[in-house]
Amino acid sequence: MANPFRYSNPVDREDLIGREQELTELLDLAEGAHNSRLVAPRRYGKSSLLHALRVKARDIGMVPVYVNFFGVVTAGDIAERIEAAYAEQLSGSLARWFEGVRATFRLGGGLLPASAEVGMDARLQQPLLERLALPRRLFEKHGKRCLIAFDEFQDALTANNRIDAVIRSEIERHGDAASYVFAGSHVGMMRELFTDKRRAFYAQARQINLPPLDQEDVAAFLSARFRDSGKSPGEALEPLLVLAAGHPQRSMLLAHFLWEQTPPRAEASGRTWTATLARVLEIEAAEELRAAWAALKVGERRALLAVSHHLPPYSRKTQRWVGGSRGGSMEHAIRSLIDAGELAENPHTLNGYRVVDPLLAHWVRTGRHSS
Repeated sequence: MANPFRYSNPVDREDLIGREQELTELLDLAEGAHNSRLVAPRRYGKSSLLHALRVKARDIGMVPVYVNFFGVVTAGDIAERIEAAYAEQLSGSLARWFEGVRATFRLGGGLLPASAEVGMDARLQQPLLERLALPRRLFEKHGKRCLIAFDEFQDALTANNRIDAVIRSEIERHGDAASYVFAGSHVGMMRELFTDKRRAFYAQARQINLPPLDQEDVAAFLSARFRDSGKSPGEALEPLLVLAAGHPQRSMLLAHFLWEQTPPRAEASGRTWTATLARVLEIEAAEELRAAWAALKVGERRALLAVSHHLPPYSRKTQRWVGGSRGGSMEHAIRSLIDAGELAENPHTLNGYRVVDPLLAHWVRTGRHSS
């Protein structure tokens, strides 16, 4: 039997754990013609949730389109991503309609909305605006409402720092034609885009956060998948849950290799768990963890070290231990790590924070070995 635990790609709807509340809220907002923003660190199940939302939206008669902005560099990149998403995801009569519309893109022409003249050359705006207008054109032709998900939306700012104004100049005209989900993994940039009064999308979308998964939900899912494949997580289940701490991708990563280490028709033991964790830390995630640590500034490393050890980061004792000397520097480092999605505020811990990636926190605590 194939390994039932996927960790490197978004999961299918049936593999989504404990996100029913967020899924229902996103769908209700879309049905009510409201926009939303989904903010979560990378690999926290955001894309999987958006794919499940597409299925739900299609079931109620909406036309879902998912566009990933990750890595875009220019306005042309964004336009191409949008066009490709429609080409890949529409079907039947809508696909045939789109092919006809697509042919008109090559012809050019048309007037720009007056509000679009913000920080970009009009010639660069035109292809993007044409593709952003697709939900409005689809609604006018077919009477169907779209649900558009823009994933890694903050990356659009790479093309131009004011491109959010250009995007809003078109989609604010959509009314009943479309609802939008703006998703992103850079917490700080997404906060700026939607809470800064100087930005075009200020107060334009309700925020939906993704908390850690409920431990009981994870335990039930893992146990069922092991049982269905003729194995049992046994006594390895508890330490896996404790270490993964509700992190979606890390839970699946550890479960994948625990399943692999467990023989057919057998139960995982403490030794199985030890072997699994060693495999993950020394082989599967080793390069990734080293790269994450190397990318941090010195002050950020000190802050991450303190939080990983569950120490109060602003105490003089902690700052002497990690090598820092100024409270302001520690505060700046923590804010930077929160904005990047490496740390999250947590009122349930003594120091008020948690490392988002529990595997990174464990690696930091246990010495940051290079092999």
